[in-house]
Amino acid sequence: MGIWDGIKKALVGSAPEPKAPETSTPSASASAPADLPVHTEPGEGYKACKIVHGMRGWGGPLIIAPNSTRKYIYSVTGGGIHPIAQKIADITGAEPFDGFKSKADFSEIAVAVIDCGGTARVGVYPMKGIPTVDIHAATPSGPLMKYINETNFVSGVKEEHISEV
Repeated sequence: MGIWDGIKKALVGSAPEPKAPETSTPSASASAPADLPVHTEPGEGYKACKIVHGMRGWGGPLIIAPNSTRKYIYSVTGGGIHPIAQKIADITGAEPFDGFKSKADFSEIAVAVIDCGGTARVGVYPMKGIPTVDIHAATPSGPLMKYINETNFVSGVKEEHISEV
């Protein structure tokens, strides 16, 4: 951890741990976020990659390991496939997918690459159990911040922060 990361952590603190969904009643479990496991071993024909946060970024590192079920690198950045999403796809062998042109089921997404410095998309994908890469140096904020933690979110990412495992 660099000096600026230490200062930032001292000033801002760590993200709160997400609350466990209540399972005592059927209605509570029906409205709970999807509990989709994050795989760390790639499926056949795929490779894993490691993503660390960039300067002034937060979270991670994330290990992205696509498989036959979670085969999409979901780019929700506007203007086509973002270079970060393309690099992850190139390393892993997964398929880059433009989330603004079409939709994929949450269970098919290996990682979501977002372009959000605000509060909406930052929390949507972590809430659904999808590892999230933000190209902006964002920290957990907004109404969905309880779902964001260092194991499902990384920000401030540039191409040099992505490597093959």
